[in-house]
Amino acid sequence: MKAEKLFPISINPNLCVRCQRCMYSCSPKAIFFKNSMRYVNYEKCEGCLKCVDVCEHGAIEVISIEEGKLEGFTIDEERCLKCYKCLKDDFCFQGLFFLERDEKGQEYVKFRAKSLSKCFKCLKCFKNCPGNAIFPIIKE
Repeated sequence: MKAEKLFPISINPNLCVRCQRCMYSCSPKAIFFKNSMRYVNYEKCEGCLKCVDVCEHGAIEVISIEEGKLEGFTIDEERCLKCYKCLKDDFCFQGLFFLERDEKGQEYVKFRAKSLSKCFKCLKCFKNCPGNAIFPIIKE
């Protein structure tokens, strides 16, 4: 069985001028707005990267292209700054990160692995974590 390809594309809101060229170039209509921000639905994305080609402002970046299947995310507790940005709605609008406390009362950020089907596989969390503590788990 051939492994799926992940095309993690990030849309930089500071560079996006909302010209909609990326939306018009996307034949499967994988690019959409939510709360005046652009997002990519990777359930629809075919990885053609036309959106990158048509963006005159450099707002769409390809983070990486890897062979394999995304199986979730892990959080490196030593790198985690405990800023809790990942818990806010605009970080992961699917709400797939949560706070957990151990028996000693220490807080840890966790990924809702059972809800992976809701993940758009955009890897925005991987790119936007200030401490570079969120890593995708990719199986070949």
